[in-house]
Order: sequence, then C-alpha cells, then structure tokens
Amino acid sequence: MLRSTTYLSTNRFNNEQSYSQKTLQSTVTLATDKLQLDFDAIEGKDAISFTVPRSSLTTAFVGVYELRTLASPAAPVASVYTFFRSRAANFINSATYRNMRGQLTITGYDAQRQLLTGSYQAQLENVSDPADSNSSSGDALRCNVEITGSFTNLKIQ
Repeated sequence: MLRSTTYLSTNRFNNEQSYSQKTLQSTVTLATDKLQLDFDAIEGKDAISFTVPRSSLTTAFVGVYELRTLASPAAPVASVYTFFRSRAANFINSATYRNMRGQLTITGYDAQRQLLTGSYQAQLENVSDPADSNSSSGDALRCNVEITGSFTNLKIQ
C-alpha cells in the first residue's frame, strides 16, 4: 500500500508513506451477499476497505470495479479510507472518507485454492489534510490523497 499526499499550497512538502505486504493486515471475506477486502497498516496510520456486492461480481471475479462516489452512485464498490492520528489505548482519532474515485481490479481468482490477486487505486481531491490536527476547525491544509496497492494470492475467508 502506498499513500501519496500532494498539498495544494506550496508551504508544505508533499509526502509518501508505503507499507509492504508483510506490514499490512490484509483480509478477504466472501459472504453470500458481498466480497469484502480490508487492508490495514497496523503499525502505521492507514487503512482502506472495499465492499463489492456479490451481484456485481463476474462469475470468475476477474474484472475492474469502479468505486461508488457522489458522481457515480450506481458504481458497485463501496469504499472507506481511514487515517489514524493515534492508535493508542482504545482511542482512535480518524478522518474517514466515503466518497473516493478510483477502482478495484481483480486480475486473478483461483477458485480451487480460494486465492485472489489484484490491485486498487483511490483518490481524494482537495480534502483537509488528514494528518493535520486542525482539520476539525476548518483551518487544515488542503491536499490530494492517493492510495494505491496490490495483493497477490490472498486467501478468501
């Protein structure tokens, strides 16, 4: 997983944070009504999840699935990105965005071994900097945030 933050003003440096597959808690759950993919950087500050209704999946699961947004409410994938300012002692101060644009791509599905392979990409444009503690006051810096990642042979629960 890679999070890139691009600030809209020039008074702050752009930054990136990447997490290797080993540092992510990645899970895929298949229920009767949905496919749920969760990627959480337990040691870091980022988590993203995707929910695809079972009725929107191809029979082989392989395909490109658009993220649902205000501009495209009929798109199949509901997504949530969370930035954790703190994970200490039952206190999580998070900024959560439910209206991203982007896509979830499934490039491989091994039905016999129940393994899923693919990638994801999501963008949040002109949002309050999730790392800025002033975001609730409206004084936070504005930025674009992009989250990208890939997964290989994730076991479906």
